[in-house]
Amino acid sequence: MALAVALSLSMLLAALPERGLAAQPSAAFPDLALHLSAQNAAALGLASAGPTSLSRIPAQGLLVLLVSYFCPPCHKEMPRIKDLARRIRERGLAERIRMVGLATGDDEALVERFTQRHGGLPFALVPDPALAAHKRLGSPVVPTLYALSNIGGRLRLLSVRQGEFIEDPDAFLDSFLRALPAPSGHAKPLSGQ
Repeated sequence: MALAVALSLSMLLAALPERGLAAQPSAAFPDLALHLSAQNAAALGLASAGPTSLSRIPAQGLLVLLVSYFCPPCHKEMPRIKDLARRIRERGLAERIRMVGLATGDDEALVERFTQRHGGLPFALVPDPALAAHKRLGSPVVPTLYALSNIGGRLRLLSVRQGEFIEDPDAFLDSFLRALPAPSGHAKPLSGQ
């Protein structure tokens, strides 16, 4: 019964118009609190597990992906998202761009099931069981992908994409790289925004 309700809710939310954080290029982005496992901390280039925030992740660019175990489009897009993460590594961008997934409404057990269902994930997937991060972002639909700059601990929104990620990973990365500012510069919006 709970699964049927969650699936119905997920499909209803996916059909709604875009909500959540406005896609205003270079808008400040909330510095979300994260509680990281040792594995997630390592994936994000951090020395230790425990509480941290997005701005402390050592990368100039951040991709923040909101997903949920009970979201069919989240599972459908995962091969392309994994390909995006693979292309980041293959292009030598893993120190410059890091990806973190927030599992909205999911606890550790559901994160593990999500990860196993996709044969492992090449990025950190952090539980958000109380929806704290999700609410701070205005409760957007899942999946949602935020592209951020992270310069000097200041997070700036470059782009937001709600719904299934269907773009070519290399084209997306090229656009993201062009939008990232120099460490002392200003962020530019991704093309098409």
